[in-house]
Amino acid sequence: MQMLERATWCLTAVLLMFPASWAQDRGAGREAAARRAMPARDAMHDRVRAIRLNLSSPTRSLLKLQSHLQQANQESFEGDSYVSVIPLVTNENGARTNVGLNNFSRFSVHKGADPVASVAVGLYDPSGNLDRTGVFDVRSNGMHQIDSVFRKLDPVDGGGAATTGWLLILSDTPITAWASVILDRASNDPAMELAIADQIFKPAAFVESQGTSSNPLLIQSSAGVGSFKSRLAVVNIGTGAGRLRIKLLNNAGDVQDSLAPYDVRANGMFVDNDIRSTVPGTFGPIVIEVEDLNPTRGDLEPRIVATSLVESTTGPFAGFFPAFALPQPDNPAIGGVWEGDVTGDIMNATVRVTLHQERDMLYGILDILGGSFPTTDEEFLVSGEVVNGSFFLEIRDRFDDCMREDGACTFIGYRMFAPSVNGDTLDGDTIYFDETDRFDKGNFSLIRVGAVYPPDE
Repeated sequence: MQMLERATWCLTAVLLMFPASWAQDRGAGREAAARRAMPARDAMHDRVRAIRLNLSSPTRSLLKLQSHLQQANQESFEGDSYVSVIPLVTNENGARTNVGLNNFSRFSVHKGADPVASVAVGLYDPSGNLDRTGVFDVRSNGMHQIDSVFRKLDPVDGGGAATTGWLLILSDTPITAWASVILDRASNDPAMELAIADQIFKPAAFVESQGTSSNPLLIQSSAGVGSFKSRLAVVNIGTGAGRLRIKLLNNAGDVQDSLAPYDVRANGMFVDNDIRSTVPGTFGPIVIEVEDLNPTRGDLEPRIVATSLVESTTGPFAGFFPAFALPQPDNPAIGGVWEGDVTGDIMNATVRVTLHQERDMLYGILDILGGSFPTTDEEFLVSGEVVNGSFFLEIRDRFDDCMREDGACTFIGYRMFAPSVNGDTLDGDTIYFDETDRFDKGNFSLIRVGAVYPPDE
């Protein structure tokens, strides 16, 4: 098991290291200049390839490992490690969009104290074509505002015609980004839109604001009633084409209309300036599903982000509703306090598990209430997920008896897996291992005994 763990972490590290090879700059401090010197289209496409890595072909990454290690030992090299997406920018019908970049990093392993962020911004049109690019430096703790972003970015060859699109933002230093969409030049009232951090390498349960073939997106409210209408923008930031299925619901949760399927290619975009026009006089949420058009090709998967802009047709008011990632529909709500027994050859304990749940993600605390457990610690932070009705929980990064100066400080791993959740009962298997070569398989049985926050007695 230890070998499997180490192999898994090694492969993960390799996959994370590999994208840097697409954007190397061996001269420290010369990255911004190098970017400006490269053809804009090639520079941005290199960075797109870096974050849309063919995850199904780890052999390619393994072949690059040796050269990466040699370069790391000989000289420094730079690249983009931070990616954000702004789903909708526009300058149609007299509108304009301002974009802000904030560098919140105070220290960088690569750049030292108070690093200056080198930020590349690419604007894509609804067909998925790169239209404009720009590179900007943002000082530590500073903000750089790009007024009228369509005018300030440089058109690429064959580009410069887009009036609506989305932004891909890449940086070598942690940043936040936002857009101010101003629809009315007379009032100058802005609608504020926050960037979405790209999460292609996150475990599925921890992904936020992004939809896949398994997890749809939800626009929590939209309006097509009175003087209000809603604009919907959906961007496919994945590696392959997807088929969008958009369902308009009323506030009671009933489907009022299912729009015709719409195919959107990688980097492409769906925009509807009045999404509820087919069901006038209504308001309610929107569910956005995406179908994988290449189900046998794991390297060509769609991944979507979305936002809705609620607008007043009689005044300058407008505001964004960012999409919310839904859990899989068959996933149960299992948050609460669970108690029961864990058994095995070297464990026979009564435990309490306090579980918090966010969509598919689980986290909380495991307490050893009594009996025998092969550690001196009796309280552990845990994390996990519930997928397709199955429950998985593990203790991560915990070291036995590390609080004492003379403690053994032994690394341990403990995992709990239940293939199904039956009412208020969780039954499944456990596995334990540690650095002293203790290893045990066992079972657990837990019953939900109450809420995380019970009412006052």
